[in-house]
Amino acid sequence: MAERIGSQVGGQRSEAQSAALYARARQWIPDGVSRATLLRRPNPIYVDHGEGAWVTDVDGNRYLDCNNNFTSLIMGHADPAIGQAVSAQMERGSAFALACDIEIELASLLCDRVDSFELIRFCNSGTEAVMGALKAARAFTGRPNVIKVEGAYHGTYDHAEASLASDPTNWGDAAAPATVPFASGTPDSVIEEVGIIHFNDAAGARAAIERQGDRLAAVLLDVMPSQVGLPVIEPDFIAAVREATREVGALLVLDEVISFRLGYSGAQTLLGIDPDITAVAKIIGGGFPVGGVAGREGPMSTFARAGGARAKVPSGGTFTANPITMAAGYATMKQLDHAAFARLDDMGEAVRNGLRSAISKTGVDWQVTGRGSLFKVHPHTRHIRNYRDAHLSSDEAAELEQFEHAMQAGGVYLSGGGFGCLSLAMTDDDIAHLLAAATTALPA
Repeated sequence: MAERIGSQVGGQRSEAQSAALYARARQWIPDGVSRATLLRRPNPIYVDHGEGAWVTDVDGNRYLDCNNNFTSLIMGHADPAIGQAVSAQMERGSAFALACDIEIELASLLCDRVDSFELIRFCNSGTEAVMGALKAARAFTGRPNVIKVEGAYHGTYDHAEASLASDPTNWGDAAAPATVPFASGTPDSVIEEVGIIHFNDAAGARAAIERQGDRLAAVLLDVMPSQVGLPVIEPDFIAAVREATREVGALLVLDEVISFRLGYSGAQTLLGIDPDITAVAKIIGGGFPVGGVAGREGPMSTFARAGGARAKVPSGGTFTANPITMAAGYATMKQLDHAAFARLDDMGEAVRNGLRSAISKTGVDWQVTGRGSLFKVHPHTRHIRNYRDAHLSSDEAAELEQFEHAMQAGGVYLSGGGFGCLSLAMTDDDIAHLLAAATTALPA
């Protein structure tokens, strides 16, 4: 732990120690951090510890954590049951080149909860889960191409990143959205292998799927994508994607890395979606690195050896299904019963309604979207159906950044883009603190 050189005094928040650590970090780490999502002006905040719903930084400032390590900590920080499970496992060892029975327990629990989870294969992150799901879809169908939603984030994989951050200068005509590589150096082949559709465009999705035809392996879909604005998914869009993929022999791959926190059996059960494969992560690891590819026996069989032959999709990983993650995940999921999700729903509604009330009283033209334990604040009132509706102008982006800085000054830590999530460690008093901070932070 670094020596303290600043503290919170009389309501004034110093970031001197975080700034000093950031200056040191930039000597050895590109950009000073290994996660770009931590970068904030003028410097990242360095944490000292977390407890329950709150985190305390190295300068002594406390924040209600509405980021929760990017939605992964549904129980909050230092949950006693998770801590006990991890401590018990640590006494027996942290990782082995042998199988562990706790993997079976977590796999059984998850498959019992979700109808489409006939089998599950673990990995180490949401990115790996999406990659594995797409590889399984390609292996099962014998086809190369993928379709995804413009603006949707699915991890750091070239094909899944396509058109993640497209803008009016390159996103193409509304009737034919362009495939825009995200990272420099992305192979040109991604443009040919990834088709782009608009969220909630049933006719456009059906047409794109039919055009790809027997070249299409899968449609990759997040039912509530944060960077698309957490819009409500429309039933006719779901139906069009599901029906059209079946008609051309392609698979529907759901990304529930975040949305699995929306209900006891994930968002797919709430929305009546029947996917072929689902990528999961975040909450199923109890605060430790995790991912999972789950689905129907057919496509999941691509991970299995047949008659001694190599699997169609070999998968491994030094820390895959390590007993620490499996124990933490099992301890988390056992606590997430129907009552727990009802509590999260109630808190989420209280936050969204409270934010809307504050916006109304302030008189600014802002809005709030979300569902369950997720919420997102938008500095405009455009009806949001897709990424282009949610995309911010430079002025709107600056206004939202000011709001986030003011929330941080008021003791609330959000994700970027006005996005936030709740944990079961939060109390009604914590929700009141969040709403009070937002009332102060909104533009006058």
